[in-house]
Amino acid sequence: MRLTSLTFLCWCLLVSLVSAQAESGWVIVPSHSGAPADWMDAAVLDLRTELVGRGATVWSQEQAATELEMKVSAPASKLEDREIRRWISLSDAAVDDLAEGEHRRALNKLNSAQAISRKAIEELNREPERSRRVFDTCLYLVRAELATQSASRARAVVRECRQLVPRGQPSPQMHPPAVTDLLDQVDALLAKQTGELRVESTPSGCAARLNGLLLGETPVSIGDLFPGNYRVQVECSKDTRGRVHAVTVGAGKTQHRVDWRFDDVIESRPSLSLGYSNTSEERERRVPDARRLTMEIGAGAVVLLSMPTLDTLEVELIEIEEAESSVPLALVRLSAGAEGPRKPDLRLAARALTDRRCMDFTSPEPAALPCKGREPAGAVPAATDAWPAHRRPRGQFIAGLTLVGVGVAGLATSYALLIPRRDAAMDWVNVVDMGGQDTSAQQKWFDLRGAIIATGSVSAAALVAAMPLALPEREKTPWWAWVSGGVGLGLAGFSIAWGVTAEAEPSTSCSTQDLDTVEVRSCVNGGQQRSAALLTGLTSAPLITMPLVYLFRPSRAQLEPRVVVGRTGAHLALQGQF
Repeated sequence: MRLTSLTFLCWCLLVSLVSAQAESGWVIVPSHSGAPADWMDAAVLDLRTELVGRGATVWSQEQAATELEMKVSAPASKLEDREIRRWISLSDAAVDDLAEGEHRRALNKLNSAQAISRKAIEELNREPERSRRVFDTCLYLVRAELATQSASRARAVVRECRQLVPRGQPSPQMHPPAVTDLLDQVDALLAKQTGELRVESTPSGCAARLNGLLLGETPVSIGDLFPGNYRVQVECSKDTRGRVHAVTVGAGKTQHRVDWRFDDVIESRPSLSLGYSNTSEERERRVPDARRLTMEIGAGAVVLLSMPTLDTLEVELIEIEEAESSVPLALVRLSAGAEGPRKPDLRLAARALTDRRCMDFTSPEPAALPCKGREPAGAVPAATDAWPAHRRPRGQFIAGLTLVGVGVAGLATSYALLIPRRDAAMDWVNVVDMGGQDTSAQQKWFDLRGAIIATGSVSAAALVAAMPLALPEREKTPWWAWVSGGVGLGLAGFSIAWGVTAEAEPSTSCSTQDLDTVEVRSCVNGGQQRSAALLTGLTSAPLITMPLVYLFRPSRAQLEPRVVVGRTGAHLALQGQF
């Protein structure tokens, strides 16, 4: 039990460390004015692949878009005509089933209709007639719940009806007294609620909607709300539907402010991007907007892609901590024709970004650009470099690969030796069972144990020594190293448990020649289990070493001291990568 708890705690630690790294990762955000380039999504994917290959932690576009929709806003729901017709059909058919006493069948149809209402409530509530049908359909569900002897569930559904349509009124003469009485009880409880939502916007005077219902012009408040989740939209243009903000209303006053301009710029479908109406707005706003988006979703830096000209792709690396600076930490310019940038150029871009350099690759000869107030750095090597920078030096890498080969071969040999040792054990047991005194099988069994221990130990040591030499350079511990460490901890735990539960040796030493059958079997069974446990433990050592190498490997920090002297004093500053 203690072993299981320890293993679980170690896994939790690994997961938390991986999560912490993910929160400080990079997010790639393209910006555009007008229609985005057809090749942009493919270029983003290729650039992310190159950055990850160089050790950077980069969010996938799907993850970034999901975080944006959860933490900031999502596009308004849309229902096709066939979905609306199906929703109406389910509601009408359920009413017929209720009239015929088919309550279970009606309940199934109403649950399907209610699922559509929940998914697109801000769309259905925009029109008063549809909003009333949403409320009626919800109350039909209450009726079906009451008919199936589920009063507590019916009360919960009534409360949900009030949250979906806060000021909705049922159609007259469409619901039985049992339903309307329950609605009156919930409304009486609603009158005592202190939940209030105030919606503000920049600019003010825009239409505010709650679950699709028009509240008025901002700033506007609505009270007597049940605590729960609501969807808020602000629309400053009649032609554009506002993005949906998920707002949780508590027992007191909740205030939510919407920046209409920022909402109008961010895009999460079909892919994450910033879209502007003209190039001048994009030039002025893309950096602060990208920084704000990155901060909102919880990433540490943004790789911003833009096209200053029709055939040039500009890539900027901007960190959140540099909030006061409009100059990126790294900047790359690439040629982008009708098919987009070439993969070798994207590889160069990834290298320049991870090295915090500013480079122009649009000409045949790469040129350095001024970067963050520094002098232009020297040109980076061409894309045909013979030795990738993320690997260890060639001599160390070859030595590491040699040790890996020796270690893997040795461990495989150790595991293979378990088979002849098992055969020797069976021969020893058979000889003793027949009353024989031949000790050759016993000696072979002991010799193979020594061979397994020696080969396994040397192989594990070789693999552990190979890790610092062979593992590639990374700015942070990669995910696969954490997985390796987790597997290693699991194998180590299994090794300990398997070893301590092995059958105990007899009181007489197993090397004694005059052992009876019971004593020999105890020696064989316990020895075989302990050998397997030993090899499992030795296998876990290099796996656990992988994340430790990255945790204790010295960082390639690039610090630049700077002394600033003024009339009132002086100060020393350190600038660079810590």
